[in-house]
Amino acid sequence: MGYLSENCAFAPLTEELHGALTGFDCRRELAIQDFFRYEAIPNAKELMSKSYCFYKKDTMEAVAAFCVTSTDIAVDLIPKSTRNKLNRRIPYAKQRDHYPAVLIGQVAVFDAFTKYHLGDELMDSIKWWLKNVANQIAARYVVVDAVNHEKVLRFYERNHFWSVFKTEEDERMAEELEEGQPLRTRFMVSDLKT
Repeated sequence: MGYLSENCAFAPLTEELHGALTGFDCRRELAIQDFFRYEAIPNAKELMSKSYCFYKKDTMEAVAAFCVTSTDIAVDLIPKSTRNKLNRRIPYAKQRDHYPAVLIGQVAVFDAFTKYHLGDELMDSIKWWLKNVANQIAARYVVVDAVNHEKVLRFYERNHFWSVFKTEEDERMAEELEEGQPLRTRFMVSDLKT
């Protein structure tokens, strides 16, 4: 058992729930803070993504949140080594050019709860939920555009994600970035079946 399962309720981040909750503070990453404060509900209304929240029932504080949207992995646009890694996991008769996936667009443990080190528990909960509850439309893989920072990349690797592109240079070329333009994110994938 973990902090989230013992102390929190889990629900879609609706307009009503959003209005009742406090503590959408994420000062270490203001773009994530702004997303959950101002963009999560409008995105849901436009059917662009859907956000979910763990919150303390007794205090109505937002503890952690994430948003998801549908996507796919186009195997012809990724390196051969990664394509082979994806295909090896799928029976030959079911292999295809595009694999269904879920994109985790934003993930946050809010400031008041970072002391509990909830990141791994949150990611385990998200992946379990995607596989066992939210699987009304099939998705074999979960993907993220992880912030290109060593600590963030290690977090995702520890949670069984791997980089689609072996090197930053490969990903920079695939993204068609101009020389000197920074690679802000790394495209990573995890298999929900394993």
